[in-house]
Amino acid sequence: MPTIIRRSSLPFLALIIAFTTIYYFYSRYNVFFHLSSYTTPQRPANDQRVHWSPQPDRYPVKEYTKLPIGKPAQIPKVQSDPPKESEEQKKIRLKRRDAVKESFQHSWEGYKKHGWLRDEVTPLTGGYRDTFGGWSATLVDSLDTLWIMGFKKDFEMAVAAANTIDFTTTEAKEINVFETTIRYLGGFLAAYDISNQKYPTLLKKATEVAELLMGCFDTPNRMPISRWDWKK
Repeated sequence: MPTIIRRSSLPFLALIIAFTTIYYFYSRYNVFFHLSSYTTPQRPANDQRVHWSPQPDRYPVKEYTKLPIGKPAQIPKVQSDPPKESEEQKKIRLKRRDAVKESFQHSWEGYKKHGWLRDEVTPLTGGYRDTFGGWSATLVDSLDTLWIMGFKKDFEMAVAAANTIDFTTTEAKEINVFETTIRYLGGFLAAYDISNQKYPTLLKKATEVAELLMGCFDTPNRMPISRWDWKK
C-alpha cells in the first residue's frame, strides 16, 4: 500500500530536511551549532530593542544519530539525456532563457529601488512590507539566482548587505519557523554552496539563523513550534 504524505505534514517534513542539511554542513565544514561557539552579531549600543540570545535547552538532546561513513552507493541514473535540438530549436531556447533573465533583472532592480533590505516590494504602490521577520527575505532568497544568472557584482553587493542583518531581533511578535527556515537558512546555504564556499559570511549568517531556529525545537518531543513567540 503506498505511503501518503498529508499536506499538513509537508512544512514539518521541509523543516526536517533543512536541519538534515545543517547537520551535513556541520560534518563537512566543521561548523559547530551550539551555544559555546555562537558569537552574537554586532549591533548598535542601546538601540532600545529586545534582542534574542541563546538559552540553555529545557529538553536537551542526549544523543545524536551519526552520519553514515564510507563511500556512498551509486544511484542509478533516472534523468533523460538532453534532447538533440536543431539550430532553430536552440534559437528559441536561448530566447526564452534570455527572457527569464530579463524578467528577473527587472524584478531585482525594482527591489533595489523600492525595497532594499526589506522583505518584499509592493509593486503597485512602489513601497515595501515586511512579512518574514523584516530580515530582507527577497535579498537572501535571490542570492543563488543572482549567482546562477551571472550577476556577480549584484551578488557580492547583496552578500555584503546580508552581513548587516541582525537575526537577534524583529518587530514581529512571532517568527514563522517554516518561512524562516526555507528563505533565510535555505537561502544562505544554497548561495554558499553554489558559489563554491568562497564567501564565508554566508555560512556565518546561516549559523546565526540556525542558532535562532534551534530554540523552536526545544520541545519535549523535539518537534518544532510552527509560530514561535521569540521574546518568551
